[in-house]
Amino acid sequence: MPVLMVSRIEFLENYSGTSKEEKSPKGYYCIDISKLIDIYTHIKAAESADIFLMAVIDEKDKIIKKFEPFKKLSDAKILIRDYVEYDYHYIHDILTPRIKNVTIKYYICLPTDVSDKLGIGQNYKVVFIITKYDNEPLVRGYFKFVGDDSEKYRRLFKDMGTKLLILLYSIDNDNLHEAIFYVFKAYRKLKKREIADSRTWLRKALETLEEIFNYEIKVSKEESEKYPNYICNLIKALKNFLNYGGPHKGPAPEHTTKFILYVTKKLIEHLSYSIYKGVISIDFTKQSNSNPCKENKKY
Repeated sequence: MPVLMVSRIEFLENYSGTSKEEKSPKGYYCIDISKLIDIYTHIKAAESADIFLMAVIDEKDKIIKKFEPFKKLSDAKILIRDYVEYDYHYIHDILTPRIKNVTIKYYICLPTDVSDKLGIGQNYKVVFIITKYDNEPLVRGYFKFVGDDSEKYRRLFKDMGTKLLILLYSIDNDNLHEAIFYVFKAYRKLKKREIADSRTWLRKALETLEEIFNYEIKVSKEESEKYPNYICNLIKALKNFLNYGGPHKGPAPEHTTKFILYVTKKLIEHLSYSIYKGVISIDFTKQSNSNPCKENKKY
C-alpha cells in the first residue's frame, strides 16, 4: 500500500536530475519529501520512486487541480541537498564564518513541462502517493499518512473514486489489480448513472476474483481451512445480487449497485491484506484440482 503525503514545493535553482546538457538555466520546482525520510531512513538519494500526483494546492490553500486518474511522475529520482547555516566571529581581527547548522533535505523534482502546464509557483503544495521505492512497495498492508498537513487533507482521500485509484496503483497481484480496475470502471459508470453498465463491470470484477481460486491456495493455521469456500460464497452471493440487472431482464437499481460496489472494493482490500499477512498463499504455477467458486451449489 502507498504512503500518502501533502508536501510543499520549493524552487531549486540550476538543478538537473539528468545531465549538464539538459540543465535548466532557471531551475526546477521540487517536492520536499524530507518528512518521508524522517520515518523511512533507508531511503537514499538517486534511487527511483513511483510517485502519482493526486492534487495541486496553491499558496492560498486552494485546490487548483485534481488528477483522475492520478498523474505519474516519470523517471522520478530522489535528490538530496545540504543547507549550511553560518555564524561569524572574529579570529585575529578577521571576521570568520563558522558552521552553525547543517540541514539535509530530500526532494523529488517535477519535470518542467508538468510544472509549466500546471502553473506551479513557490510555496504551492502537492498531494501525492508513493507506492514503491527502488521497485519495491514502500509500505506493506496499509495506507500511511506522512507530513504535517496530511491529516488536514484527508478529505481528499475519502472519495470512493480516489480510494479505488489508490488501490489500483498499489496492488501488485495481477488478478486483484484487474478486479479493482473493473470496479473503478463500474464506479465511473455509476457516477454517470449508467447503472446497467456499472453492474456489468462489477460482474467482470467478481468473475476475475473467482479466477484466483483456479490456483493452489494454502490457508494458514490462524484461519479456517474453509476460508476459500467462504470467500467464494460471498462472491457468488454478490453475483446473484447483480444478475437481475445489467444485460439481464429486470431492473438495475442504483442503491444495490452502490452497495455491491462498496462490498466488492472491501473484498479486494481484504484479499490483498490476507495475501500480504500470509493468511493465504497462492501458487500461480500450480492449477487447483477444483475451484470452489465454480462449483454448482444453491445459495
